[in-house]
Amino acid sequence: MKPEPSVATYYRRSVRGKLMRLVTVTNLVAVCVAGIGMLLYDLSVYRGSWAAELTTQATILAVSVAPALEFDDREVAQRNLEAMRIRSRLLIAALYGADGQLYAAYTRSGSGLIPPPTPPPTGEVVAGERVELSQPVIHNGEFLGTIYLRARYDVASRLSAYVGIFSLVLALTLPATYVLSSRLQKRITAPLEAMTAVAGQIVDRRDYSLRAPKTSDDEIGVVVLAFNAMLDEIEARARASEEANAALQASEAALREADRRKDEFLATLAHELRNPLAPIRHAVKLLEGKEADEQQRQWSRTVIGRQVQRMALLLDDLLDVSRITRGRLNLKMDVVDLRSVVDAALEVARPLIDSKTQRLTVTLPTEDLLLSGDPLRLSQSLSNLLTNAAKYTDEGGLISLTGTLTANELLLSVKDSGIGLDPKAIPALFEMFSQVETAIDRAEGGLGIGLALVKGFVGLHGGRVEATSLGPGLGSEFTIHLPRSIVMLKTEQPMPAPADKPAIDARGRKVLIADDNRDAADSMALILGLSGYEVYVAHSGREALDLAEQNRPEVVFLDIGMPDLNGYEVAGAIRGHAWGKRMYLLAVTGWGQSEDKERALAAGFDQHLTKPVDLDQVETLLREHLI
Repeated sequence: MKPEPSVATYYRRSVRGKLMRLVTVTNLVAVCVAGIGMLLYDLSVYRGSWAAELTTQATILAVSVAPALEFDDREVAQRNLEAMRIRSRLLIAALYGADGQLYAAYTRSGSGLIPPPTPPPTGEVVAGERVELSQPVIHNGEFLGTIYLRARYDVASRLSAYVGIFSLVLALTLPATYVLSSRLQKRITAPLEAMTAVAGQIVDRRDYSLRAPKTSDDEIGVVVLAFNAMLDEIEARARASEEANAALQASEAALREADRRKDEFLATLAHELRNPLAPIRHAVKLLEGKEADEQQRQWSRTVIGRQVQRMALLLDDLLDVSRITRGRLNLKMDVVDLRSVVDAALEVARPLIDSKTQRLTVTLPTEDLLLSGDPLRLSQSLSNLLTNAAKYTDEGGLISLTGTLTANELLLSVKDSGIGLDPKAIPALFEMFSQVETAIDRAEGGLGIGLALVKGFVGLHGGRVEATSLGPGLGSEFTIHLPRSIVMLKTEQPMPAPADKPAIDARGRKVLIADDNRDAADSMALILGLSGYEVYVAHSGREALDLAEQNRPEVVFLDIGMPDLNGYEVAGAIRGHAWGKRMYLLAVTGWGQSEDKERALAAGFDQHLTKPVDLDQVETLLREHLI
């Protein structure tokens, strides 16, 4: 395959050179054609003038020799013929009598010619440089004889003269051609060369901002405008392509970062889920040992409860993150005292603060303030900030919680004297699974979703959260901004007195628990049995349906993912019988999204519980239904 010619090659074959050659060749051809035409015409006229001149001479000679022929005076006739020697081009002059015999003749010396013995036919003959003329001599209507003349005309000299003239014309034409071409170049080729130069620079530098100058309003100007318009379009597309590539690269970088965070999160999640298993195993081993005393057994139970609670909190955080990112988290709105929200947060964070002998100060507004919001999510937001402050502050450090009420918002600020933050790291703090690299060794557990949860919870209340720090080692401050619209004075909204929880007599109340996880079903049955309930346990959907029909329990806990019949099918079958219309059905599953709850209610369940089930919540639900 032949290589494509470069822009430089195109430039060497420029329109300017082609136009110069075209004009030059055209002028040369025109001059040559005109010169040849004029030469041919001149030769034609020249030949005609030869014949006319020879005819004139023959007529004059005929008049002068007529008397000689008439009186037969050869000497006079010869003298008249020899008088023609003054005509340099005349070679032969011959006079013939009426009988056709040569009467007198003149031949130029050195010509080597002789007159013809008899007169040629009347008329003229032109051949090359030779011109012959035969003309009768008539006097008073009487034919006296014939005049014959032969002459030679110098065509070569004529041609030589024309060549000189032609050379002179060419010498004058070429400069005129150059001047004309230069003027044409300025009007025509200069814009084209400018466009060529711009195109070459664009190819070499990929700079689509260059433009060709417009120097005229004629067709060339239109071409320049079209060329520049094309460059505008190319530049716009190139810019769009660059922006798209930049966006794509940014997206790829963001995806790689998200993938990296996902991997880190999964590794951290595995670590955090394994951590509670070690103390749980140790506590179980201690409970199984016969040597353990009651105090050690109580300690083991406390450890198991604490570690299970920790695992449940991790799972709850994960579910909350999923609900927030999908917009499915619903707040349980209530009116709550600000101090109770703060107290609940302090209750969660204080064990860690006390274990590191850190100093904590709390300063709240003097007014008794009520908040219209979700008490759990508000206290969880504060506890996350307090826990983070404790994690990233050295032992003996200072942590302060400050509340400030302004005309437009309520500010809850948690400030610490800990490791501080690099200002560049602050924008990414509230993203999912984000942890500051230099602080990972201080994280003391956690999935990197605490601040993302704070941002989500506060955002659902119409507020925002921000972080500030003077730099590494200079501490940090996190501030929750809640809108003034959800804050009110206690005098504006009296708090209802808490209702006493009524006691329940569980003796003889039938409960069915169905779960293919035998440990989960049996342990829950054991706990409810200790409370006095009459408990039936099933480990498959078919067994659960049979036990429900045989024993007619008041309450049924159904796991969704059971063999043979799943929980939805069992619930539908129970509701299909008259004896199952009024049963209290509770779905127990590890799936806790909004659509899972909606599906459970549509299948006939009264409540949806997410594993691991909170036994306090179970007790509350049973009390509400059975009383």
